Amino acid sequence: MKIPSALEKFVSPQTPKETKLSAAKAVLPMGPKDLVTVLSILVHDDDNDVRETAQKSLEGIPSHLLLTVLEGNLDSAVIKAIADIHKYDEAILVMIALNRNTDDETLSFLASTGSETVANVIAENQTRLIRNPSLLGYLKTNPSVGKSVIDRTETFLTSVDKIAPKGEGAPVYDEIEPLQIREPAEAAPPDSELIAIDAELKTDKETVTEAEKESFYKKVQRLNVAEKIKLALLGNKEARDILLKDSNKLVSSTVLKNPRITEDEIAKVVNSRSIPDDILRQVATNKEWLKKYNIKLGLVNNPKTPLTIALRLMGQLNEKDVQHLAKSKNVSGALASAAKKAVMQKEKN
Repeated sequence: MKIPSALEKFVSPQTPKETKLSAAKAVLPMGPKDLVTVLSILVHDDDNDVRETAQKSLEGIPSHLLLTVLEGNLDSAVIKAIADIHKYDEAILVMIALNRNTDDETLSFLASTGSETVANVIAENQTRLIRNPSLLGYLKTNPSVGKSVIDRTETFLTSVDKIAPKGEGAPVYDEIEPLQIREPAEAAPPDSELIAIDAELKTDKETVTEAEKESFYKKVQRLNVAEKIKLALLGNKEARDILLKDSNKLVSSTVLKNPRITEDEIAKVVNSRSIPDDILRQVATNKEWLKKYNIKLGLVNNPKTPLTIALRLMGQLNEKDVQHLAKSKNVSGALASAAKKAVMQKEKN
């Protein structure tokens, strides 16, 4: 990795330990990208104190700030360090999977160990699959990846002559030269319209007019899937609202991983009859959201919520809401019947 000259004074072998520790504590004035770069280097420092301090600081950087940094042009070694330390942060791993500078080693690791969402992002990245078809093998070892994803990936790689068609023996992967860590090429400057989209769709506003909402919608529809996924992680409230309704499940489900999404937005999601059941299922797996009674109540009352989830959460509702559920015609008959039984049992006791 070629260290930017402006940062050498913080990380070089000749740098005094006191200076390295100050940098590792993230107390020196520097921008987010430089800070993440410095910390990613210092987590491999020879000095144990420096290493541990840098790791603690890198762990403590807020997700929304790391996501913004990962959207830009980073050295692959920096990306790998972030992936190692934030290996349980799904939003960060999705952004790493989307970054063009992520090296094959890191991407292969994510393909074999990542969540369903992370693995699907990799499986949808046709450019990287062509460059490194062995990613398919790593996806196959991941228990989170469904057969349909594997089949679709195999079909694509067969169509571009990267693996042998089924029936001609086991897939044969092209030999891929290991990537050398190098200084990333300068990113192509975005045009003025994309800059405007970034600013408008990532910055929160107190009030948004109907005309602005319509304008945002049109701009979002012009984005490709990868750009929508990035926006799902970084976008403002209006962008999140638009992308939750996106026809691509990978896009809509990623919105729930946006660190800026609020409990009020989740409450709106669970009370919507147009939200697909997989989104409701994902909400029901979040323990923090389920601590909010109105979110649990919304899930139970939503006819699209899978029955097993609704039945489990019904047991956590108060008596009045269970009674209302027993009389409701807006939920499944099975759920209403279960609520009636619960009411009758309560009356007997």
